[in-house]
Order: sequence, then C-alpha cells, then structure tokens
Amino acid sequence: MEVAVRSITAGLSQILRKSPGTIHNWHKGTSRTYSITFNTYSERDPAPLFFCKNVQDILKRVTGMDTKKVFKRRYDEKNLKAPRYEFLTDEDLQEKMEAAKRKAENILQMPPVVKERQPIQKVLSRDPALTGYSTYKHIFTDITYGVSDRQRMIVVRDTDGTLREASWEERERMNQIYNPQPGRSFKAPKLFEEENLKGVLGRGEYLFVLERACAQYEPDNPEFQRVTSSVYETVDATRSFHVLHSTRHYGPMCFYLAWHRKIDVLLVSLVQEERVCDASDIVQLYWMIHKDHQYSSVEADPAQHFQLVKRYLEEDSIHRAQLQLAVQAYEDLQQQRLHHQQQVTTAHGLSPSA
Repeated sequence: MEVAVRSITAGLSQILRKSPGTIHNWHKGTSRTYSITFNTYSERDPAPLFFCKNVQDILKRVTGMDTKKVFKRRYDEKNLKAPRYEFLTDEDLQEKMEAAKRKAENILQMPPVVKERQPIQKVLSRDPALTGYSTYKHIFTDITYGVSDRQRMIVVRDTDGTLREASWEERERMNQIYNPQPGRSFKAPKLFEEENLKGVLGRGEYLFVLERACAQYEPDNPEFQRVTSSVYETVDATRSFHVLHSTRHYGPMCFYLAWHRKIDVLLVSLVQEERVCDASDIVQLYWMIHKDHQYSSVEADPAQHFQLVKRYLEEDSIHRAQLQLAVQAYEDLQQQRLHHQQQVTTAHGLSPSA
C-alpha cells in the first residue's frame, strides 16, 4: 500500500510541476483554450441501464482490446519481470492465450456509473442536556471485522448534544483510518482543484486523472462525477477519444456522452476512422437511453451499420452539419473504392460478379 501511495504522490508532483497551459488538441495538432464543464447523474439513476446486459455488451465492444495498450507498463514503481520463454504445444498456447484474454478483460473492467449520492441528514436523537459538555464532536465507529464500509455504523455526537449519522465526508475519513484503501488520501489531492485540473487536462493527462479519481473517490461521490465528467468533456472537445480507447474508461465515457446527448463529435470521429460498426453501437446505445429502443443485433455488413448512423443523422443529430460532412465523405470514399475495384476487375478481364 505504501508503494502505491508513494507512486501516486510522485506522479502527481511530477504533473503539477509542469507549467499549466491550454488544452491541447492532440488529434489536430493545435492548441486551444477550452472551458471545463461537467454534468452529473443527479436526477435520473443511470445504474439500471448501465448494468443492462445489452448496454454492457455494447460498451465492451466499442472499448476494444488493444493488448499492447492494455498490458503496457504503468507508473506504479513495480519492477518488470524478466521475459520467460517456453516451448508450448498448440493446446498449451491456446490456454495461455485464453488466460491472457481473461486477464485483459479484468483490467478493462469498467468503473460503475451510478446516481450521485444524497447527503446524509438523519438525526437519531437530540439531547440538550449534553450541550457544552465538550468543545468538539465525538465520532463513534463500529470496527467489526467483515463489515463493508457502506454498511458500517458511524455516528456523531455534536457539541449541542445532537446524535446523528455521520456525513459522507466523515464516513470516508473514519473508514480510511480503520480500513485504509491503497492510493486514497485523507485530503483530496490538489490535482482536483479547478485551476490545477485545467492545467493537467491541458496536457492530455486524461488517464492519470481518471485513475487517480477512481483511487480517491467512490463512484457516487459528487467530486468523482465532477472530475470524470470534466475529463470526458475535454476529451470530447479535443477529439482525443483514441487516448481512452482500449482502457476501462472508454465505455463510461461513451455512456456519459450518450446520456447527455453529446455523441455527435464521437460519431464524426468514428465515421472518419471508418469504424461504422462502433458508430452504430453508439447510436443504438443513445436510442436505448432516450427512446426506450430495444437493442437489435445488426449483421456484419458495414452498410447496415451505416444506415443506422444515417438514420440518427436525420432524426436526432444536434451538430448535423459536421456529421453530414463526415457521412458524405465516407460515402464518397466507398464509391471511389467500388469504382477502383471495378476498374481492376475489368483490367483483368473478369466480370464484375466474379
């Protein structure tokens, strides 16, 4: 645990030492200044939809699995093991490959998307006779082994004699004392302060911020949702989707954009990269959230996936002009490829149907 905390602290210090700058559009190779905005899941609960099997299948598909990216070395101060070479049969090799795939799936396990928690304001009793008995609060914590941090009983006696359930902040502080979590500090890192966050995101340190937020906060913490949504908004503004692709944060980002009706820029990027299957999955996810759309499996033919994107363009697109240009460019490219293929076929003396 000490190694994990030390490594995160070192990484944070290294990032904060860098001079703050504007948010860099790595995809375009230009620098622009963006205001950081964020949205939280404070009204409707996204959990039932997020954990739906069809939604999970979509998010896992669009996340991808680039093993070089999944298994790359992380900043955790762990020594790399020397490579080991083995002679394997085909069956043994297949087993190793399956084991590596399961390990990759475990690494790509997505952080849950849940509704923002409500403040705890439950008063157990009021005892005016205890007013002034002490000048500071007393916190009583059940440290029974095996009780989860969520279920652990923690109560506070205020200076006015009120006995109440501990607030979320008090619960987190006491749980960290008796059941410390690796990488989590008692005070929120300065990284998450707005000015520092702008500078770090301006240098494209999206993964570091997201991983640090996962270590510091619970998924329903308003601060967690503020920080992660700020990252997603910045990624969307800079079209840096490739940075999060094949990481455990790509799926929650896609869900966030679909939930808040902001998938147009993502669709433009996917169409430009000719990933129309992923684009159609994002469209279906959008419809499942906002139109009670029943997921339907689409055949492997890219043309059918592309028709779903065109339907979204006609019915629901917000930034229609940008998406229309991307769709038109994709259609023109497919026409050019078809024409070229026909020319090659004719030059070889073959019929077009051959």
